[in-house]
Amino acid sequence: MGLKGGGPLNLIGRKTRPIVILTALPDKVSAEKIAFLLVEAQLAACVNIFTAVESIYFWDGKLVRDQECKIFIKTSSGVQKQAVEFIKKNHPYSVPEITVIGEKGDVSMQPDYWSWVTAYVTHRR
Repeated sequence: MGLKGGGPLNLIGRKTRPIVILTALPDKVSAEKIAFLLVEAQLAACVNIFTAVESIYFWDGKLVRDQECKIFIKTSSGVQKQAVEFIKKNHPYSVPEITVIGEKGDVSMQPDYWSWVTAYVTHRR
């Protein structure tokens, strides 16, 4: 892989972009499990876990208030599809939140950090 047009290339030669995937999990144990699995599989370079996030949502006909953990998954558009499928497969919720920020190229990431992220997720074992 090399640089072309100022940015890293994915496996099929298109320019990759930084993305951040967000999801909420019921507790720290499940958040840590998905975080470790994503990084271990090289589908993310870094995952931040925010514990004790208060969520208010409508589910099964009622308004619900819950404590959840939110994770921020820092990765590349080059592995977005695989990362989203991995999250769906390993998520404990039947309808998990999976929000992708930067899918259309609207995330700005510090260049040295982006180089580190893309180097890790594009050189998968």
